[in-house]
Amino acid sequence: MANSELDLIGELADVSTEIAVAEPPGLPGSNPTLALQHMEAALVRADLESPDVLSREQFRRLRYLLSFVRMTAFEPGAAGPHGARGRGDVVVGDEITGFRSRVIDALYTPLRGRTTAEERLTAAKEVLASFAEDVEYERSALLDRHANDFSAVDLDTELGYKTYVAVLGGGGGAGYVYLGGMQRMLAAGLPPAYMLTNSFGAIVGSVMARALPVPIEDYIAWAKTVTYRGVLGPARTRRRHGLNGLFSLQFDQFAKEMFTREDGEPMRMTDLAIPYETVVAGVRKQSFDRLPGQFHPSHFTLMGVRALEHLKLGYAPGVVNRLWQVAAFIDSRVVKPIVLGGDDLTADFNVVDAASFSSAIPGILHHESSDPRMWDLLDQLLVEKDVAALVDGGAASNVPIELAWKRIQDGRLGTRNACFIAWDCFHPQWNPRHLWLQPITQALQLQMVRNAPFADRVIRFSPTLSPVTLAAAPEAIDRAIEWGNTSVESSVPFVQRLTEPVWWEGNQPPQVDRTPTRAASAPLQPMATILDGARRAAEYVPRVTRARRWVAVAGERIRGSQ
Repeated sequence: MANSELDLIGELADVSTEIAVAEPPGLPGSNPTLALQHMEAALVRADLESPDVLSREQFRRLRYLLSFVRMTAFEPGAAGPHGARGRGDVVVGDEITGFRSRVIDALYTPLRGRTTAEERLTAAKEVLASFAEDVEYERSALLDRHANDFSAVDLDTELGYKTYVAVLGGGGGAGYVYLGGMQRMLAAGLPPAYMLTNSFGAIVGSVMARALPVPIEDYIAWAKTVTYRGVLGPARTRRRHGLNGLFSLQFDQFAKEMFTREDGEPMRMTDLAIPYETVVAGVRKQSFDRLPGQFHPSHFTLMGVRALEHLKLGYAPGVVNRLWQVAAFIDSRVVKPIVLGGDDLTADFNVVDAASFSSAIPGILHHESSDPRMWDLLDQLLVEKDVAALVDGGAASNVPIELAWKRIQDGRLGTRNACFIAWDCFHPQWNPRHLWLQPITQALQLQMVRNAPFADRVIRFSPTLSPVTLAAAPEAIDRAIEWGNTSVESSVPFVQRLTEPVWWEGNQPPQVDRTPTRAASAPLQPMATILDGARRAAEYVPRVTRARRWVAVAGERIRGSQ
């Protein structure tokens, strides 16, 4: 590995690391769209550091200029408050190629050079003055050429309103910090407009996407009802779409009421209030055929039953060894990333099944859908993707920033004007409790070398709970929430400033008179009802456990009387 890559991995381990350290050389030529994204993020960081260099008009005009030349295509009407879909994309990128090149040539070095914030902003201000007439000319010419495609308001809304995209990575119980991160972001008025998630991030993201406004305190209370008994079961003896493991993952059963509509049907991806997709790893057929015997069902049956007797996953027999073997799946020759919810087939998936497959750690957690409606859909997916099994998406891309960036550029939301904030809870932590996970976390950091450049900011959550703490105690969740709040605090002003509306002319952002047009799904069950049921389930003690406790107490009494 090149020294530059090693240096990058080390820099990414810093919680405060920003995307500035992760930009590949030669980016303006290889990917001008991404280079302009970096330039705008650098402008915002500099303005936060030195807010008195630029006037507010100069700052927003610089952002408008960068957004204008970054534009390649957009769907008129999709951006801004209550954006509506249906008008189709208009491609404009080739029409402004020359102007784009001139802006990059003039602003790239001032904004991306290793200078102080004040120097960057001063140089950018001088460049802005030289481009004022060009912006007005290019904007007018574009509107004239596309008079039948979009209006000035449509164009300025696309350029003026930036969408917040959250990319939630995996990490097992370490991901409880996401509850605190989401709580803080929501308090700042920053709900995500789109989420691409993976593994434990898929669990958290699916819950957050369920309804708007997000009832975060209810969701935190619900998370505190999770028990190992509720989410884990004995190893399955048969497989159809997943990969055998020590335990069966039963999140679909635990979360059944949360993701059941009032009409009794399970929620599908299209029912979610916030656009949500998740990543799974498809095990390539040739790799599946070569898996060693310990990944076959007969190996897990007895081991999984013994493991269930342990309250903590980390102490279950064979789990530590199995976790180390997970690193073998972090290989593009073994698995391929599949985005669930990104096409007509998977958009019809049950939410609980999508999140569960994304969280199914190979060799440890095994998920199979219990809904017969899903079986044909999953069969079709395996055939279309030419894979043999679906496992934890972290094996393919633990923090799938590049995939999220491509989804937006491909038109997932219609607008292409977005900021990308990556959430990473599973990175090397030099804490004795986490050192045994270094083989996995280091392997995943190699993925970040490719993914990090597509983010405007990577939030490194630290400290975290142990990744093996899948069912955290309420007091542990409270600690994780506090850590999550603290981890995102420094990023809140950045996201707020980056998503502030901008405009070129006038005294206010483009005004759009719209009413919400998103089709409403079937009503959901009230959270009060869901919480009551979850609390009763958490308090229930199975008969066999009560018998064991009675035997233990009786034994103590007998020994005490001797």
